[in-house]
Order: sequence, then C-alpha cells, then structure tokens
Amino acid sequence: MNQNKTLVYVLGGIVVALLLALVGVLAYNFGKSDSSNDDVSSRVDTVVVEKRQAAPMTSAAPMAEPEPEPQVNPLSLNDWHLTGTIAGKSVVMDLYNNNGVLTGSYYYAKYKPSSTLQLNGSVDANGNLYLSEFNTNNGYESGFLEGRMSRSGNLTGHFTNYRGNTYRVNLHLN
Repeated sequence: MNQNKTLVYVLGGIVVALLLALVGVLAYNFGKSDSSNDDVSSRVDTVVVEKRQAAPMTSAAPMAEPEPEPQVNPLSLNDWHLTGTIAGKSVVMDLYNNNGVLTGSYYYAKYKPSSTLQLNGSVDANGNLYLSEFNTNNGYESGFLEGRMSRSGNLTGHFTNYRGNTYRVNLHLN
C-alpha cells in the first residue's frame, strides 16, 4: 500500500512539473511582441522540449526526437567560401563551381589577400576534388590539393607542394 502511495505522489509531482513548465513556456511565448519572427510550429517545438527537460519519463514511451534540419548539398552550390587550415596554418579559400569545374583562389590569413594563389580543378558527384595551385608570379603549377567535400560542408584531404611535401587540409564551407 505504501508503494502505491509513493507512486501516486511521484506521478503527481511529474504532472505538476509538466504543467508548470507548459504554463511558463506559454506565458513566455505569449509575452513576446507580435513583431517577432517566431511561427507557431517553433513555439510548439519549444513546449515539447521544455516538457522533456522538466521531467524525463523513463517508464513511458520515449518521445520522438525532432528531425534534423535538411542540409544543402554543397556540390549544388556555385560559390564556395571556405575557411580552415592547410598544414595547420589558417587559410581563406573562394571557389566557383561550374558543373564540376572549379576555379578560384586562396590565401594564408597571415599574409592577407596580398599573396593570393590561383586554383583550377574539378569535383565529381561524390565530392572528390582535385585542385592545381598556380603561382601568379610565374604561372607554373606550385602544388595540388586532393580532397573530399562532405555533405556537411567539410573539405578534408591533403596538399602537396612543388617540393613534394604533403600537408593536411581541413576547411569548412561558410
């Protein structure tokens, strides 16, 4: 009999906590000005999240997680602005994708855009890419980059300079 009373008290506490969380969220959302850009579905999502955080229920059926927002396939974009590192040094890269043909440039952040290196290459439907680097002073190929662009916008691979030294490439689409 004492176990039943304890269970009733625990369940009652959970219900009260859920109701308080719901009332708090609703009061907060209704208190916002009408000029906010929030839509009704985002308010409903907020209420569900607040309920889950207020009193997780382990014995009941689990609540469905919200679906992740769809990602845009970077291969479908024409302009790529990437930042990250080559050989551990900060770089900024801009590429133009014209149906798999890549052109653009990059520079090491330390030197700013004053020493820009030209890039030409290609990318396939799986995100595998190959870029040749050209020194603008003499027009010769000074290195090449091989890598892969993931659906999340990460470009990883390696860069090989004209001396044959190879370095890691970690860039992210911005």
